[in-house]
Amino acid sequence: MLDVVMTTAILSVVMVITLGAILQIYSAVNRTEGTSFARDQLAAGFRRLDKELRYATWVAEPGQVGSRWYLEYAIPGGCRQLVFGGGVLTLAKWTLPGTVPGTPAAIAGELTVPAGTTPFTRYAPRSTPYATAGPGTTAMGRNYSPDYVQVRVRFSAAVGQVSLPFDTVFTALNTSYLTPELNDCSKGRPAS
Repeated sequence: MLDVVMTTAILSVVMVITLGAILQIYSAVNRTEGTSFARDQLAAGFRRLDKELRYATWVAEPGQVGSRWYLEYAIPGGCRQLVFGGGVLTLAKWTLPGTVPGTPAAIAGELTVPAGTTPFTRYAPRSTPYATAGPGTTAMGRNYSPDYVQVRVRFSAAVGQVSLPFDTVFTALNTSYLTPELNDCSKGRPAS
């Protein structure tokens, strides 16, 4: 009888250890899948934005209407409107002389904006956004100013318990300090 009790006790301890190991493996697999999905969302968004914002000929000052953030820009092929709201980043297109953005297409989902920031920030040519260091910034020096319009995009992709930051500055190489503040694409802007 003592042998049976001892065997049962030993098997119980082995089962608890095995079950704990299985749960840890399951948790690690879920975390890895969440990280992979979040990375895929960010990579898809980055590729799409890099392809278009790099060749923008005009970039508007970002605006907010309600809980949605807007960023409009022009590329040689027409006008674009990025919209962030409800955790989804979408892109709408239209060509001139039209003034109304088309049906938006989702670029990335499961996104959040870090507290105290905005999803889009526009740095004008000859401004000094990098003069001093601060949270999330890099100091380039007081005399540094970009020659082109730059757009900073900040999000966090959250999947389950995994959250990955996305903080990138895109340089619109077809802009300069001579680029006008308004553009024909700005006719499609929502009222701020």
